[in-house]
Amino acid sequence: MFKEIRALDEQISQLQSRREELFKTQRAEAIRVVRTLVDQFQLTPSQVNLSSLSRSLAPVKLKRPTTFYDPNRGLAWDGSLSGKGRKPDWIKAAVEDGTIEFFRVNIQRAL
Repeated sequence: MFKEIRALDEQISQLQSRREELFKTQRAEAIRVVRTLVDQFQLTPSQVNLSSLSRSLAPVKLKRPTTFYDPNRGLAWDGSLSGKGRKPDWIKAAVEDGTIEFFRVNIQRAL
């Protein structure tokens, strides 16, 4: 029974190796054909819809929404202290004065 399992495992291994070799060969051929066509017809990435492909792989940086805003001075703070330094002076002063809630931005979310 174990001999059959080992034989099947060996066959699987051989088939996977053949698959990898075949994939590499066909991929190289496809790249060659594509490069030939691009050169022959002088195509640009945007003409074959590849211009956005390279940009889509970059990670998207998300900006935190503003949590506190001073409309008189146009100052905003997202409430984050993660690697951004100290609290702004105007936030410190508002905390000490007890007026911090005046500067909090209320976001109405649609349900």
